[in-house]
Amino acid sequence: MSASAGRGGPPVSVVVCTRNRSASLAVFGAAWLRHVASVDWELLLVDNGSTDDSREVAAALVAERPASARLLVEPALGLSSARNLGVRMARGERVVFLDDDAAPAAGWLDAFARALARPGVLAAGGPIEPEFASPPPDWLGPEFLPYLSAWERGPEPHRLAYPEYPRGTNMAFRREAFERFGEFDLRLGRRGRSLRSCEEIELCLRVERGGGEVVYEPGARVRHRVETARLSPRWLLARFAAQGFSEAIVEWKHFGFAGLRSGLARQRAGARHHAGRLGPAALLSRCHRTAARAYARGAAYAVVAVERWNPPRPGPVQAA
Repeated sequence: MSASAGRGGPPVSVVVCTRNRSASLAVFGAAWLRHVASVDWELLLVDNGSTDDSREVAAALVAERPASARLLVEPALGLSSARNLGVRMARGERVVFLDDDAAPAAGWLDAFARALARPGVLAAGGPIEPEFASPPPDWLGPEFLPYLSAWERGPEPHRLAYPEYPRGTNMAFRREAFERFGEFDLRLGRRGRSLRSCEEIELCLRVERGGGEVVYEPGARVRHRVETARLSPRWLLARFAAQGFSEAIVEWKHFGFAGLRSGLARQRAGARHHAGRLGPAALLSRCHRTAARAYARGAAYAVVAVERWNPPRPGPVQAA
């Protein structure tokens, strides 16, 4: 019996987590509800303790599709907490995550279903096309785009390896991945004003180290809105700092002191490479220096507060 049959639900669950983003829900909710797929699917909206009217807007969306949509509430602050609730409550054998400010292209869910049906594949990610709320500034070069969740890996499906994994904006897992390797790490991912990240990277690394495959699926494309507030030097500096801190946690958790040393060397090399740049490129230099300093702080935190992870004995991946 399949996992979905055992849970009595559709084969695919789409999880959208939100907090104080009622405007995004109002704009993008229709795109989720209208999405057409050849597989049956349910929509789970997870409110992460909103203090605005997000919960009411989410409830109205769910009411438009009462047979296959549910509203969940996770009061514990943190994107990883909200996603973990979505995983626990999802009835599907495949669990797909979409940001609350992203819209799927035609064929999105079907593409993920195909990817996760391949033998050995436990996780997949699709391209993320940025849609700027206002014209981006002239200084915003391509080096900054990955920090705004833009992600593109070409026209062909292929296997991914650490650290180039799916982005949380648009990713999918077979339930087996959570059953074998656990949930998202609560020390990673957005939390209130914190811009920590890498929760999806760390989980995919557990999958890969445990013998599963992580793949890129170009047909699972989404459009992701980039708010104007993120197109500022101040926000990008904070984003680079959070990335550096988060990467140190991942390196320690999986590779110990050797990983920390290697990661710190990469961070410092990046800072040196961009040092002394003038004009618009000076911001990129500052960002890399900020990331390197934050990595060192993250390393000190991880050694004290984060337990190491070792893969369980490899087992066969279940048939889809």
